Amino acid sequence: MKRRFNNILESGKKKKGVVLLILMIFLVSASTFLVSCTGHNSCEVEADSILEQPAYHLVPYRSEFALLFYETPERIGFQVLDGIFLFNYKKDHMEADFALREGSFEPGYAICPAMSSDEKSIIIKGFDPSDGTESKHFYQYNIASGKISRIEGEATQVVTLPYPAEERQMEAFKAETWALEDIRYYPEGNGTFYIPFKSSNLPTVTYEMEDIDPDIPFAPKLTLMPDGRFNFIYSLLSSYLNYGNYEITGTEYKMITEDGKYTFMFHKKGDKLIFDAECSARCTLDDGTELPNGTQFSIKQ
Repeated sequence: MKRRFNNILESGKKKKGVVLLILMIFLVSASTFLVSCTGHNSCEVEADSILEQPAYHLVPYRSEFALLFYETPERIGFQVLDGIFLFNYKKDHMEADFALREGSFEPGYAICPAMSSDEKSIIIKGFDPSDGTESKHFYQYNIASGKISRIEGEATQVVTLPYPAEERQMEAFKAETWALEDIRYYPEGNGTFYIPFKSSNLPTVTYEMEDIDPDIPFAPKLTLMPDGRFNFIYSLLSSYLNYGNYEITGTEYKMITEDGKYTFMFHKKGDKLIFDAECSARCTLDDGTELPNGTQFSIKQ
């Protein structure tokens, strides 16, 4: 009886030993994965998981032409809304144009790009505009490869070039309209200007209302992006921003705003879109009338 009892105890110890061995193997494997992923506290992120196309369709709502964060006699780095751009104006070539997806930083945090000291990558940190609190991680965008890495820690651990002076930022860009392709960059001490955005290069299609009444100062516009985002402006007096996502079913174009409150329906007929007022939210124009059913929108040239 005593010998059997001892054998049971010994068997339990062996089982515990096997369990501990398996646990140690798992921990070693997990730590090896983490080390291979993080390297210097960073992990490369696939381009399609964090990066996205800038919100070109929201440009009419921007509060400033552009924020200049980098400038040399050959190229400039600037931000328009959520978009970060690197433009080589001597070669007339956009070297980088991207945005970070929502959720890349804490809710309510704004992005702040800067050029690395070696000028090979763009460093993007997040901060709380209310008190300046910075996020506990930042991103490093490799200009040559177009890849981005998330790095845990403060962005101050990477040396970046200082921003141009505030006065210089004010005079670097000029525009007469809200159109993105109207933004012009003026190099310092030079009367020559360069246009970073060309209409033919913008990934948007804008439809404008036909036969607009002369009493209406603004023609309603619908802007579509290839990634499924839209912007619908039918009144300059409205403070609500009609933007969100759209889907196409046959000839039917269905737009739903970001907050889900409003739906707009259009039907494709040839190269035009026909407004379906019966299946859409009410659209009050600047003259107080409503956008009528069957209104035709054609592609803006």
